[in-house]
Amino acid sequence: MKDIEEMFEASKAQMDRIQVPDELEIRLRSALEKAEQKPLPFYQRYTRQLRIAVALVFVLLVSFNYDAIASYGKQLFGYDQVMDGTLRELNNLGKGQLIGKSHTFANGVSLTVDYVMLDENQLLLFYTVKDPAGKVNDALSPFISLKGFWGESQLQSSQGLFNDEESEVKNIASFEPPPPMAKKLTFNFALGDHGISTPAEITFILDRNRAMGHTLKKELNQVIKVDETNITVESILASPTQTVIRGSAQGIIALVLDTVSGERFRPHDLSFRLIANGIEVEKQGGGMSTDLQGITFHSNFNALPAPLNDLKLELVSFGADHDVNQKFRLQTSQENQTLDISGQNVEINEIVVKERETLITLTSEESVVLTKVYLIADGKQIVLEETIDDQYDKGPDGIIKHQRTLRFQGVGEELELDIKSMTYMKDYNEVINIPLD
Repeated sequence: MKDIEEMFEASKAQMDRIQVPDELEIRLRSALEKAEQKPLPFYQRYTRQLRIAVALVFVLLVSFNYDAIASYGKQLFGYDQVMDGTLRELNNLGKGQLIGKSHTFANGVSLTVDYVMLDENQLLLFYTVKDPAGKVNDALSPFISLKGFWGESQLQSSQGLFNDEESEVKNIASFEPPPPMAKKLTFNFALGDHGISTPAEITFILDRNRAMGHTLKKELNQVIKVDETNITVESILASPTQTVIRGSAQGIIALVLDTVSGERFRPHDLSFRLIANGIEVEKQGGGMSTDLQGITFHSNFNALPAPLNDLKLELVSFGADHDVNQKFRLQTSQENQTLDISGQNVEINEIVVKERETLITLTSEESVVLTKVYLIADGKQIVLEETIDDQYDKGPDGIIKHQRTLRFQGVGEELELDIKSMTYMKDYNEVINIPLD
């Protein structure tokens, strides 16, 4: 569009500089008077007028729709089936940066960085891989990275869509946002061919003027009591592409003390619902990690609606692996014996001793798993060989029961279950109101 405007301006300036000779009008009049008056064919009479009309229409379209045409030129095409509704809307608004840089390997496989979107939560890199041989699924190594002078942005997630011929795939990779000073970025990838990895890279300049920032950023520090610990919801960061909730399940000091005492619990599942304007926001993933900061978590959701009038976060359920370190005597002559293990009921349905093995069938709620269990037979500890015959049954109350059989390679007269640890989940449905001002 800029080139077209410059062309019009140059042509106008050139026409303004043209000086018509004084004798030109006299010569033209004389020639017209001597010329024989003949009617022109239809197509010749209107060709010049048609050309002028087309030119005027083009000028008017460019003049009145310059912004729309410029935005259209910045849009990304071919990713409709990979993008969700939020990304499609941002793309339609031209919220991103066209890159269009490629690398082609010797065997014809190519990778093109098409587009990037950047806000405070993530950098989305859109790239296309093509393989003329129709084996694009095997063409590239899955290990990709994004690096700059100030360090590497960690890969958070990736998704893609193959065409029917499997000669092309459109991918969207999510990376941590690069540091504020980073502009020159390098996308690293590799060709995987018969066990040989051939590295390559594409470098591009990030246009910070096209970054989208955030829509809501709050320190929350809201505490929810769960079992032996407190869940702290620390912050929310909402941006045009994503909403991220961050928090902690246990600080480093408490983690060390529990480890030393042998009464650890290891959270493995936190289920949150984010409700904006009374409607649940789509969940996009999350994770949990243990490091020098303790046990921390993050939950990712889709972007928030606009305008935003009300926002709530609900802790639906919490699951963890708990140290138990308890022994339970088994009544071999009694069926349906119930064990109370850390507040969770485990029902012993049947104990079968045959040949050189002991089979113990038990039932519990779906989320209850004996993660480390031994059989003590006449004082001798026997390891669990395997769990077999898994069955799930949903009762009238909607609770799903899980029945399975533990197989131990050993027998004895006096039997005990030595449960070292177990996993279970509990429902909480605790709601936090998130302030918007």
